[in-house]
Amino acid sequence: MGFFGTKKASKVTVSQVVDMVAEYFKRRGLDLEGHTVDATEGYGWWLTEGSAKIYIFVQEERTGPVIRVNSPILHFPDTNREAFFLKLLEINRDLTYCCIAAFDEVVIVSGQRPILGLDQEELNDLVWNVSYVADTLDDELAQEFTARIFTQY
Repeated sequence: MGFFGTKKASKVTVSQVVDMVAEYFKRRGLDLEGHTVDATEGYGWWLTEGSAKIYIFVQEERTGPVIRVNSPILHFPDTNREAFFLKLLEINRDLTYCCIAAFDEVVIVSGQRPILGLDQEELNDLVWNVSYVADTLDDELAQEFTARIFTQY
């Protein structure tokens, strides 16, 4: 027990996180081997949730290993960008376990954390939240702002 009765975070290895991802895929009825992607200095997998493609990465960072769940959902619209970005900021305010980010004029739903203390339930929540938000927002924002849904990859 730590100060104020809190537990210290347990050490979790990259191998254990890989096993947790395998368990997640098993529960979803998906073949882990058929859903691997090349990951720079780590492990990577993909899955789809509705119209959104979700990427899960376990990678070494300079501060230690992290799990990152990303879903590129749509390209920036050609017009009405100020209103678009304001809408993204407003949505971002209320998100849990994930955030809205951008890379190369593409909106990404992203969640990440160090693997220290990660357990199966938290991994499930992280993947589910990113998946749910990505699948909900891609169609909604594309329609509202006439933005193209991201389909590359």
